[in-house]
Amino acid sequence: MDRFLAALNRLQDVFTTSGIPCSDVDLPQIVVVGSQSSGKSSVLESIAKQNFLPRGNGIVTRRPLVLQMIKEDKEQEVGGENRHTWATFLHSPDRVFTDMSQIQDEIIADTERICGKDKGISDKAIHLKLHSTKIPSLTLVDLPGLTKISVGDQPKDIDKKIEKLVRSYVSKPNSIILAVSPGNVDIANSDSLRLARTVDPTGSRTLAVVTKCDLMERGKEAYEVLEGSKVGMKLGLIGVINRNNDMLKQDISLERVQEMEETFFREEFPDIADRMGTKYLSNQLCDILISHLRKCLPEVSEKIGLQREKHKTALEEVGEQATDPRQALVTLLNKFTDSIKQSIDGKYSFPTKQGGKEECYSAGAELFKVFKAECIDRMSDIRPDKGLDNLPDQIENNGGIQPSLFIDEGVFNTLVTKQLHLLDYPTYHAIDRSHSSLKKSVELIAKNTLGAYPALEGEVAEICCRNLVDQMELTKTFMKQYLANERSYINTNHPDFIDRFEVAANMFHNSANVIRNRRDEELAKKQENQYQYMKVTTGNNTAFSKLMNRSDRGEKVTTEGRSDNEAELMHKLIIQYFTIIRGQLIDVLIKSIMRFMVRDLTDKLSHNLMKTLYTTEGRIMALVQEADHVTRKRQSSSKMLSVLAKAENLISDIAVGRVIPTTEKKPDIDKEE
Repeated sequence: MDRFLAALNRLQDVFTTSGIPCSDVDLPQIVVVGSQSSGKSSVLESIAKQNFLPRGNGIVTRRPLVLQMIKEDKEQEVGGENRHTWATFLHSPDRVFTDMSQIQDEIIADTERICGKDKGISDKAIHLKLHSTKIPSLTLVDLPGLTKISVGDQPKDIDKKIEKLVRSYVSKPNSIILAVSPGNVDIANSDSLRLARTVDPTGSRTLAVVTKCDLMERGKEAYEVLEGSKVGMKLGLIGVINRNNDMLKQDISLERVQEMEETFFREEFPDIADRMGTKYLSNQLCDILISHLRKCLPEVSEKIGLQREKHKTALEEVGEQATDPRQALVTLLNKFTDSIKQSIDGKYSFPTKQGGKEECYSAGAELFKVFKAECIDRMSDIRPDKGLDNLPDQIENNGGIQPSLFIDEGVFNTLVTKQLHLLDYPTYHAIDRSHSSLKKSVELIAKNTLGAYPALEGEVAEICCRNLVDQMELTKTFMKQYLANERSYINTNHPDFIDRFEVAANMFHNSANVIRNRRDEELAKKQENQYQYMKVTTGNNTAFSKLMNRSDRGEKVTTEGRSDNEAELMHKLIIQYFTIIRGQLIDVLIKSIMRFMVRDLTDKLSHNLMKTLYTTEGRIMALVQEADHVTRKRQSSSKMLSVLAKAENLISDIAVGRVIPTTEKKPDIDKEE
């Protein structure tokens, strides 16, 4: 039994002596919970067989006290004398205490150092290691006593603060709760049991302890309490007797008190006497802890493995500390440029916080969103006929003194050129948005790949952003020329442009049908003749002139609805031509952004960075100077990996039942206090 408890102590030692918290591993431990003046500190002293805890009224325990008891096989030489008991503190490991009163003073002094002299509390634990030939190998955590109201100079919310602190320990699944209740108070009102039930409703990891049993009223009710039927905790209930003030004044030893305790239970509760008392409590705690350790060993082992992988990954992320500055600079710049290219091509992404939540970021995906929103959707939302609401008037105003039979191409060119200006702002806005997206990507990738080197990260981001501005202006210049080219010549012979003669002929045909419906056969016949003529001559560039000159052959040409027909035809042709140019523009715009702002940047990036940054030895050393937090992270991860490796070895030893030789340093005789 002792070897398992010693192994658990050493496992806890691996973490506590390294200064690394083991909260993520959740090692099994016994947590002592009780209200103020319930006698929980006296229970600890009885188990440890030493008077070493501070006493007083109100809040005495203001910080968690992790008491690690280590059973020694024999006395050790300390301060020139053979000692069976001595102690050390984690915050002062080189000092060895053999006088228990000095341990009390040190607990008070260290508490005041952290909490001050007022009645405030702290969650920073005091670690006390007690060596003795008379104690079991157990680790117990003494917590501040629960209270309902503040008294005197205590903080007004002291009750909430203490309960929050206690819950942080008892809520851990691998903690054994030692719930202490005074025997002279109705156990139904026990604060410790109430709190234990909230985190352990089945009572599977709670052991109830009733103190001051000599102050209980004798009778059936006392029996029911001590035999555990009223409590219902699966680990049971154990009654003990504390040293009262009279015993302290008479300096009655703990050994004598335990003898009196055994006599009391034999005489007052003979049927259950063998399950009462401090000695039985100590043995039960050992058995419970060993059983619990075996039960949770696989889980602890798994958590240690997860922590090892976590810190291994963290160590890989920061990498090894650079020894050759020039080589380190080349490696880092190559890493950055490769990441930029791969992120744009969709082959590299990394987690980043977007809008308060973590998302996977890809430069290519973000740029595609801009293309979709600005180059495609925004362009497609532009109305080709925006501003052409009163088209007949515009045709008349732009047509001069010579009216046309169908449409005037000069007027058409003027109106289309005006409409094409609608594409200017969205084009430049799309370029600006693309620049912003690329700038953000550069900065994020620089932070992700070069964040360990703040000076280099800043320089690289600045160089890239300057280049991006230059490439953005180049893209705008190119697109400005492209838009000017489109407005400089309206190509009505474009292969995708609608056949305007066919449109005109169809309009005449529709007009004839409308007239026929009005039963004006003569007028309908004339309109149908015009339709047939236009149909025959579709595609003939002289068709309009022939039709307009039909009056020379003595034929009458109808002008009914001419203005409306001309406006409708003009409207359709403007929309069609604008749509063709807009489609071409979207394609050219995306390709131009990719060429000037993306490909030119990435293709020249490595050369530009090396040319600017690979200079003097002093400058290079300054650029690859590692951030302090990265150095600390590497040291912390390395230290944690070493600690976890030792912990895994101990877990393995415990699992196979191997006896673990102690390698603990014995106290220096010159350091005795």
